[in-house]
Amino acid sequence: MTVVATLALIGMGATVRITGSGLGCPDWPLCHGGFLPPAEQAPIIEWSHRALAGGVGILIVAQAAWAVTAFRRDRRMVVAVALALPLLLVQALLGREAVVRELPPMVVAVHMVSAQLLLALLVMMAVWAVRGRGLAVVGDAEGRIHRRATIAAAFVGLTMAVGAYMLATGAGFACSGWPGCAEAPIPFVDGGRLEHIHWLHRSLVGVTFVAVGWFAWTARGIAGRWMSAGIRALIVLYAAQVLVGAANLWFDFARPVRVAHLVLGSVVWAIAVALAVASRRPGRTE
Repeated sequence: MTVVATLALIGMGATVRITGSGLGCPDWPLCHGGFLPPAEQAPIIEWSHRALAGGVGILIVAQAAWAVTAFRRDRRMVVAVALALPLLLVQALLGREAVVRELPPMVVAVHMVSAQLLLALLVMMAVWAVRGRGLAVVGDAEGRIHRRATIAAAFVGLTMAVGAYMLATGAGFACSGWPGCAEAPIPFVDGGRLEHIHWLHRSLVGVTFVAVGWFAWTARGIAGRWMSAGIRALIVLYAAQVLVGAANLWFDFARPVRVAHLVLGSVVWAIAVALAVASRRPGRTE
């Protein structure tokens, strides 16, 4: 439930960013000096994001308390809680700084990346809770699955981090077409800084696709039923994510497409992290 709520919060944050509502409430934690926003679109969107963030924060604290109580002998779970709670506070402070400092690109990018790190910790805790406390000793083939699942998840995360920076700097608009880029036909040679950032994101998308495929190929015939289903979902959703990213340029960066791209990316990230964690014990995935 907490993971789903966090994904909803990320989607709301994407809506805030893409609709330009980040300064809809120019003060923090109040909104135009009051507890409720004025009846205008931008303040309502920003206030809704803050209200949802407060609710998700309460859920995360509750989940952390439950995890420490139920799994107090599981060192991994305790460490995850010890990281998640400070990160939750940092995330709130970054949100405040983004408003107070009027949305500087680096603060916005770090705010988005920290949200994904928090999501990853919540996913890890959920997988560990479902699968139990112990770690199984895995064989060579299973070990390869785990390593390649981890590599795939790492590349998904890196691609999202560069995408967050691209969004924050406005580099997403640097190219007007896909798969080519008329503004910089030769990657990292033509164009300027923004075109290079844009091409870096596209390049990582391709590398990540290879990493995901490598992981899936390694796991074929070995992974259990549930993990196999997760791998299929990862491949399908990642391919969809690439197409939605391209659709941003095809449909002139329509707001619904941009929000869908960010939310779908978060879902792909969550699945990749879950598979990387679960693959540590692939023999127990049935």
